[in-house]
Amino acid sequence: MESRNSYKLFTILMIIITIGYSVVALYQLGSRVAPETFWHPLLAGETVTFDFGEVKKFHSIRYFGGIGDGQYLFELSTDNQSWQEKLKLEFHGVFDIYVWKDALLDGEGRFVRITVLQPGGRMYEIGFLGPDGKDTIPIQNVIQNTTPAILESNAHRIADESHTIPELPSFLNGMYFDEIYFARTAYEHLHRMEPYDSVQPFFAKILLSIGIAIFGMNPFGWRIVGTLFGIAMIPLIYYFGLQLFKKPSYAFIGAFLLTFDFMHFSHSRIATIEVYMVFFILCSYFCMLLFYQRSFYEYPLKKLLVPLFLSGLFYGCASASKLNGIYSGGGLAFIFFTTILRNYRVHLKIKREHQNYNNQDSTPSSLNSIMVFPHYTKRIILWCLLFFIAIPLTVYALSFIPLLLVPNRGHSVHDLVQYQINMYNYHRNLKATHGYSSPWWQWPLLIRPIWMYQGQGLPEGKIASISSMGNPAIWWPGTLALIACFIVWLKKRDTTLFFILAGFFSQYLPWAIIPRLTFIYHYFASVPFVIFSIVYLIREFLEKYHGSRYFVFIYLIIVAVLFVMFYPVISGMIVDRAYAVRFLRWIPSWIFYI
Repeated sequence: MESRNSYKLFTILMIIITIGYSVVALYQLGSRVAPETFWHPLLAGETVTFDFGEVKKFHSIRYFGGIGDGQYLFELSTDNQSWQEKLKLEFHGVFDIYVWKDALLDGEGRFVRITVLQPGGRMYEIGFLGPDGKDTIPIQNVIQNTTPAILESNAHRIADESHTIPELPSFLNGMYFDEIYFARTAYEHLHRMEPYDSVQPFFAKILLSIGIAIFGMNPFGWRIVGTLFGIAMIPLIYYFGLQLFKKPSYAFIGAFLLTFDFMHFSHSRIATIEVYMVFFILCSYFCMLLFYQRSFYEYPLKKLLVPLFLSGLFYGCASASKLNGIYSGGGLAFIFFTTILRNYRVHLKIKREHQNYNNQDSTPSSLNSIMVFPHYTKRIILWCLLFFIAIPLTVYALSFIPLLLVPNRGHSVHDLVQYQINMYNYHRNLKATHGYSSPWWQWPLLIRPIWMYQGQGLPEGKIASISSMGNPAIWWPGTLALIACFIVWLKKRDTTLFFILAGFFSQYLPWAIIPRLTFIYHYFASVPFVIFSIVYLIREFLEKYHGSRYFVFIYLIIVAVLFVMFYPVISGMIVDRAYAVRFLRWIPSWIFYI
C-alpha cells in the first residue's frame, strides 16, 4: 500500500511541476501579433508616397522585413514636388527577416517617398517615428505611383497593419539567434518555397511549421511546438527514470532537475531544432531500455521486438530532426549488442546445466530453453535490420518531401542525394569563427555560454538577455557524478550505470573528434544522462545513509533557487544591469550584457 501511495504521490508531484513549468515556459513566449501582408516589389523604380497631412518632424522608421534582399531610398518633401534624400535602406533577407528594426530618418516633411533601388525583398510593415523616437506618426494617405511596367502595386500593404508596430522591438515580437534559419525554413515549407536552410534535415522544421500553420507567422506560432516538446520532456524523463531506478522518488528527482535546467528552458522557448532532436533521442533510449531490461527467457519475442521497433522509429525521427541525432545510434547499438551478449551468457549457463544431466533426464522444457537464444537472436537481428536501418532511412528520406513539393524547381531523387553530399561537405569543411563558440571539453564546466539575445533600446541601466547555458548546480556536480559513476561501474559492473554511461558517451564523445565549429548547446543531448548519473549517486547515498534525505532536499532547493536567480538572463526579462553584474556573472566569460 505504501508503494502504491508513493507512486501516486510522486506522479502528482510530477504533474504539478510539469504544469508549473508549462506556465513559466509559456509566459511571454512571444507575441501572436505580427504583420501578415507585405510589399514585394519586382522592378526597380517602383515608388510609394505617404502623406501625413501636414509637416512632421521625423526621427526614424521602424520596419518589419521578410524573405529576400532589397534596397530602398527614402526621401522627404514638404510639397510633393522637391525631394530631399534622407535614407538608403539596405535590407538583407537573411539577418533582417521577421524582426522589427529601426533606421534613422532625421528630417521634416509632409510627404515620405520610398523608391525601390533593388527589388526582391519583402517589406511587411513600416512605421514612422516622431521626434521622441517612440510614438508612431499616423499616415493620412498612401499614394501609389504606377508605370506601364507596373500596372498594379501592392505597396500600400506596408502601412495597413500599424497596430502591429511595437513600442519596443524585442524577442517577443521578432526572431532572434538561429530562428532566422529554422523558423524561416518552416515558413518556406508551408508555402512550398525553396528552403533556405539546407545544412540540416527537415523533420524538426516540419514540426515547427505546425505552430505557424495554426497560429500564423508570428513569434508564438514559430515557438509553441518546440515549447510543447520541452514540456513533454518532463514526464518523459520521469517515466524514463522510473524504468531505470524502479522507484518514483528517484524518477521525480530526475524530472525535477530537468525542469530547472537552464538549457532545457531556453531551448524549449526558441524556434531552433535542438529540443526536437533531444526529445526523440530520449524516446529512443527509453525504448531501448525496455529491451535492455528484458530477458529472452522471461518475455515472448513480440514484447522484445515492440520496444526495438519504437526505438528505431524514434532514432529515425532524431536523425531526421538534426544530423547530431545520428550519433545516438552508436550508443543504441552498443546497448543492443550488450543485451544480446548478456542473454548469450545465460544461454551458455543453461547449456552447461543441461550437459550435467544424462540425456535420459532431459525434458522438453530444458531443450526448449536451450533453443530460445538462437531462435530469438536470429529473428531479432533480422528485424533490427528493418528497425534501425530501413525505418530510420525511410523517416529521414520522407523528411525531405517539402523539397520535392517546391514547384517549378524540378527537384528529383538525385537532388536529395546531392543534398546529403552538400550537408556533409558543409559540416566537414566549416571553418567559420564565432565569438561564443567553445570546444567540447569546456561544456560540462560552463566555461563559455552562448549569448543568444540582447535587448535593444532599453532604459539606462537595464538589460535583457537570453543565454544558452546549464544550471551550475546540475552541470558541475553532474561532471563529478559522471566520473564517480564511471569508477563505480569499473568496480561493480552495474547494469544501470552501464546504460547511463553508454547513453552519455554516445552523445558526447563524437564531438571530441569533430573539427567543425561547436557550441555549448551541442551538450544538450548529453544533459539527461548527466541528470541520471546524479540521480544514481543520490540513490546510492540515500540507501547507504538512511535518514539523510534532508541533504537531497537542500540540493534540490539550491537547484531551484539558481533557476530563479538566473531566470532573467535565460528568459529575456528586463532587469537591472547591476543585478547581473553583482549576482550572476560568476565567471568573466559569462556574458549577459555589454
